[in-house]
Amino acid sequence: MADHPATNAASLFFGASAGRSGTMTLANLLNAEDRVVCLHEGKIRRLEESGEQWLPFLTLQNLEAYRHPDRAVEIFRRMRSKIVALAEEHDLVALGDIAYNNSPFVGAIPEVFPQARLMVLIRDGRDFVRSAYTGDQEDPTPVGWPKDRPLSKLEQYIALGRLRPAGSSAEDSPWHRLTPLEKNAWLWAETNRIIFDNLSRWPEDRVLVLRLEDFVADPLATYAQVRRFLRLPGPMPEAAPRLIEKKINHRSHYVLPPWKEWSPEMTSAFWDQAGEMMQRLGYA
Repeated sequence: MADHPATNAASLFFGASAGRSGTMTLANLLNAEDRVVCLHEGKIRRLEESGEQWLPFLTLQNLEAYRHPDRAVEIFRRMRSKIVALAEEHDLVALGDIAYNNSPFVGAIPEVFPQARLMVLIRDGRDFVRSAYTGDQEDPTPVGWPKDRPLSKLEQYIALGRLRPAGSSAEDSPWHRLTPLEKNAWLWAETNRIIFDNLSRWPEDRVLVLRLEDFVADPLATYAQVRRFLRLPGPMPEAAPRLIEKKINHRSHYVLPPWKEWSPEMTSAFWDQAGEMMQRLGYA
């Protein structure tokens, strides 16, 4: 990408993950760049503050595309068609959207935007389960399956589009007999499955897989890798170290203990649901 390229589909990027994998931190870093906007679930975010909604939520479409993959291209085109016009309107070098609900559209994105780039953010499934499950507390940024309790309006809305197995609506289904740990282990594994099963539709040089563990261990080096992948001009923003120090969307309370302290029953339940994907992603 040149220093001041003409804005076109080549300057577009998307991010997908199971959630709680550093997406909000990455969006904040990219938003510190000159003439770059990275939306998080369609909206502008500064730290944890929500700003203008540039693109529609894909909350409900998340489940629709998962259940009906043949509709994914049409849905994504309809819900994200204005992204090119937004990039032109704001004279941007690059414009992207990172969201867990992009995951069912990973196979559709290159058909709608052939020149786009894709970042996939992953983390150890055991850490995801611990972070996604909030128990009796209301979750201000709901991603995972909560404990069976009264939900806030936001939690109810997100739950309408959260991935779940077909045939899970009946109260006597096997799904309803799973614990929240098992449901969130399934959610992590299934979301990553649909992402990685569809990466074959992308040219290899247009996909970057990032591990949260690498981001934590060496955030500046990992972000430099992101900048190279997106071909962002100029030096790294001066604000980058300060943004990395802030624990954006960090849990202050966990219901589950660290996974090394899980009981044998909890560990076995997790591996029953997520063992295959843990091995596939190298977390075994």
